[in-house]
Amino acid sequence: MRIINGVKTIFGLLKGLWSMSPSEKSDFYKDKCEYYQGIVELSLVVACLTTICFLYSDYMINGSVLPTLIPRLSILAFIAVFFIVTGINGNARVMVVMDFFLGHGMVIAASWTAYKLVDNSNSVTGIIIVNLLWMVIGFVATPIDTLINGGVFIIEIIITNMFNHYTNYDVILSLEIPCIIGIVVVHYIMTAFYLDHYRVTQKLKLSMVTDPLTMVYNRHLLEKIISENSLKIQSPGEQIALAMLDIDDFKKINDENGHYTGDLTLYFLGQKLNTETHEDDYVIRYGGEEFVLILRNCSVDDAYARMEQFRADIEKAKDTPVPFTVSIGVAGYTGDYSDTLMKVDDALYKAKNTGKNKVVVS
Repeated sequence: MRIINGVKTIFGLLKGLWSMSPSEKSDFYKDKCEYYQGIVELSLVVACLTTICFLYSDYMINGSVLPTLIPRLSILAFIAVFFIVTGINGNARVMVVMDFFLGHGMVIAASWTAYKLVDNSNSVTGIIIVNLLWMVIGFVATPIDTLINGGVFIIEIIITNMFNHYTNYDVILSLEIPCIIGIVVVHYIMTAFYLDHYRVTQKLKLSMVTDPLTMVYNRHLLEKIISENSLKIQSPGEQIALAMLDIDDFKKINDENGHYTGDLTLYFLGQKLNTETHEDDYVIRYGGEEFVLILRNCSVDDAYARMEQFRADIEKAKDTPVPFTVSIGVAGYTGDYSDTLMKVDDALYKAKNTGKNKVVVS
């Protein structure tokens, strides 16, 4: 019964994985790689360095370490390339490729060593054990990556057999194929269980940057999208506008109708902003009844038109908890976030002090 329930759980999770959009799936595997990469990298490097210690067993077989010294030490070159490439580019996809590169580096070094041994009968055991490497690397890779890697490994066995003439070569291939299939199945199961962890983590991350009352972003989001006083989200040549919005006479709403009604008004405004802004815009509750909007792919003129329409919609809305209006300041992003925010704040101040219920551009 427990096994049946486990299988149902796994298939339910895999169904969720298969239904993801390409971008969601890419984010998922990127997160999975970043989560496991540290332990995978350490395991691979330790395994690579451990193979150098096999020089002693080479000595026992050949009576000398000289024939296999260079093949064994060649793994250091693979380690060096691994750290150089990953040091230059830490992209998750690059990390996965380089993990497999290091794994195949061990295979190449071991095959070269076997060619130099007078008795390479132990290669059979080594080839089967190499599957443990693919199990480890699978923590950061996709199941498809593992399947492709398994095919590459089988090709490597076929090619190296031309020189090493493995004992029981047919047996090796007959064992290796089901091993690769088994590893792919195990990786699908591992991926399914990580999906459960990923969903919980994403919910926690979202809760950290979400205002619980209005359900828009909170100021913690700014820490993620601003670096060195610049918006990291801006694409080359992209126009961005900032708007700061404030509920007019919000204190009066609270005093005359109670804080519960005030909270309902804030919630209504947050939902209205979420509905009437674009998917790639950012709506942030900046403090109290103040909201900051980051409008992407939007000129100042477009931002003014959109905010004026929004202001008018709020003024005419019939479904608000209580009637209210908003004042809005708008400014074009200059590349300096603090400077732009100061300009948009000044524009909002002018709107509030020249009659309210209006949009002012700085």
